[in-house]
Amino acid sequence: MKERDLPVKILVVDDDRLILTTLTQGLRTLGYRVWGAASGGEALKLAEEVHPDLVLLDIRLPDISGPEIARTLDEELGIPVLFLSAYDDRDAVTAAAQAGGVGYLTKPCSIQHLAPALEVGLERARERKALKERNARLQAALNRTREINVAVGILMERFRLPRREAYECLRRQARRQRRKVLELAGQVVAMSEFVNDLVREHLLNRLNPPA
Repeated sequence: MKERDLPVKILVVDDDRLILTTLTQGLRTLGYRVWGAASGGEALKLAEEVHPDLVLLDIRLPDISGPEIARTLDEELGIPVLFLSAYDDRDAVTAAAQAGGVGYLTKPCSIQHLAPALEVGLERARERKALKERNARLQAALNRTREINVAVGILMERFRLPRREAYECLRRQARRQRRKVLELAGQVVAMSEFVNDLVREHLLNRLNPPA
């Protein structure tokens, strides 16, 4: 069975044991794979072990705040959070949004109302993940272009070459060595920085000779 065909994994986090039990059992009856945690510390440990698709998180917990947990889950594990709270106030909503939550629900919340919100949260999380991956690819492409441009600039300055000729020189050498242009460009930049460091150290020693 393919991973996407498996039931969605949900981690429910709430320090109210009655609410925790109600939600976990209710979501299991709907076909989700569900784990429950009654504290922030337990939630972080479980999240690392089972890596849920979504965390349903009470925004106010006794040990670690919900927004803090959400930031940790997002930055370290890439797990989205749907906040759940009895506090329907602007500060709580703002904190949830700043922590990167994919949604916000107010308790009490029935299982019938919760399930659609989970699906919306999962869809938002998928869209956010796709956007991050696209941005990462664009940044990687930009970095590759920047590295090659720096290497071409070094060749232009060193050998007084036009840009196109400097690039062709780099490309021909890469083909001759059966290497990627980016790899050779990195070597050119690293060697140039190494030589610059040597010259800089030499000049400093001339200005301030050792005692």
